[in-house]
Amino acid sequence: MQLFIWVSALSCNAQTHAGVSSDAGYARMTNVPTGYFKRGTTSKNVTRFFEICRKVDKKCKRWWFKDETPLIRVTVDEFWIDIFEVTNEKYLEFVLAEDHRPALDDTCQTKTCSDGNLWKGAEVPPNIRRQPVTQVSWFDAVAYCEWRGKRLPTEAEWEKAARGISGNVYPWGSSLPRGKATYKRKWRGQFTMTDVGSYSRGASVYGAYDMAGNVWEWVADWYGYRYYKEKVRDNPKGPATGKFKSVRGGSWVNFADSLHSAFRRWSRPEVRFNDTGFRCAKDPAPKSGK
Repeated sequence: MQLFIWVSALSCNAQTHAGVSSDAGYARMTNVPTGYFKRGTTSKNVTRFFEICRKVDKKCKRWWFKDETPLIRVTVDEFWIDIFEVTNEKYLEFVLAEDHRPALDDTCQTKTCSDGNLWKGAEVPPNIRRQPVTQVSWFDAVAYCEWRGKRLPTEAEWEKAARGISGNVYPWGSSLPRGKATYKRKWRGQFTMTDVGSYSRGASVYGAYDMAGNVWEWVADWYGYRYYKEKVRDNPKGPATGKFKSVRGGSWVNFADSLHSAFRRWSRPEVRFNDTGFRCAKDPAPKSGK
């Protein structure tokens, strides 16, 4: 009963930010209306985050941040997005229903790699059931979202849901992530990540939680280092093809510089890592006309 109250309270909080549908197909999702938002960043902010990065990593390079320039207004159509990252318990429902592979990296050849496998076969330890699922590839994420009648968000949709129309630096605003996200951690097995929705102060303006930290999130787009410079302003969907898929949001292992909402990274779609998960999106229901 306590869990039900906890989830309901978060859903109600999201409703103060954006619409929450009574349609069961949109349960635990929040609405992002049609309109523009400020996507990307400025050269000044590139310098800012590069300097933050250099304080914790002397190998940091300025080009790591240049793929998020320039700052422009981009319009995306209305969509819905999950309030929470997909959890282990929700992903387990999919695994059991579809006989899909568990959330495990079965290519591991070292103990360090295998330690990232938190599942025990197709069983989930109780204390990680509400943590975000990891060790899932982009293809796993696509399959799960389709099973739920959803899809992965585009990179533009993800960024708008995280930043709001004004282009917040972080989902919650401009202040640093302390007390608002799971980040800057060393691997501690089942105690590395936190339950989704643990940081009430870390929600985005639309009521989406954990869009900074906890786990990187797969999005639909192929990654293009220069794609933002093409200045596609209407429903950007990324390059037509590519070698890598985009991931967004930073994870438990990253520092504040990698958690800002314009930050972009890439990963091969077939890989499974202990710092990468996802959330789903969905198009609005067709409006019935008279």
